Amino acid sequence: MPINITAFVFLLLWVSLTGCGPKYIENSLPHELEKHSIKEVGLIPFIVEPQTTGELRSGAAGEEAAKILTYQFYRKLTERHVTVIRWEGPEPAPSGGGTEPPSDLQRAKEIGKQLNASNVLLGTVTTFVEREGTAVGIRKPASVGFTVKLIHAEDGHLLWQAAYHETQKSLAEDVSAFRLFFRRGSRWLTAAELSEDGVEQLMAVSPWAKKKAN
Repeated sequence: MPINITAFVFLLLWVSLTGCGPKYIENSLPHELEKHSIKEVGLIPFIVEPQTTGELRSGAAGEEAAKILTYQFYRKLTERHVTVIRWEGPEPAPSGGGTEPPSDLQRAKEIGKQLNASNVLLGTVTTFVEREGTAVGIRKPASVGFTVKLIHAEDGHLLWQAAYHETQKSLAEDVSAFRLFFRRGSRWLTAAELSEDGVEQLMAVSPWAKKKAN
């Protein structure tokens, strides 16, 4: 059956205009938080999830991935005029002499206290798989997944949490990615490039969504 070029172009245009939402993110931002300005944040380096589950999270994530994401969040926050206090000390020891690693809440409270920071941002890398191939042709696309939390260190209240998980797809696999694919330069991204784009997407729905520098 012959392809109606006009109809096809119209379909792509419609998808590009209607499929603009955050496609690969999960986000929870209390409405009351939108009324407040968080101008200072303690940033705890990202860690790698000890065990990953699910098809998307099955890739190996290394310590280098945690460093990359920590730096990307640091840069995106400073672009939004947020004062970032970076934690460079050791991870808190297990509480009570046990072997289980401290929870995010325990980490936020202890490190926030040492940084003298009321609000602490921390995250976990769940997937960081490099592409196999080049920007113009791949055998396997990059895949990235991470979660992030903003915690009020003084009382342990969760202020914001979000997650990003994406394995880059071609237009043949997902036509709704039309606008996203062309915004990225119509090419296959490295894992670091994909994670940076994911960080930017999360910042667009974060407490600092409207504070990006010119």
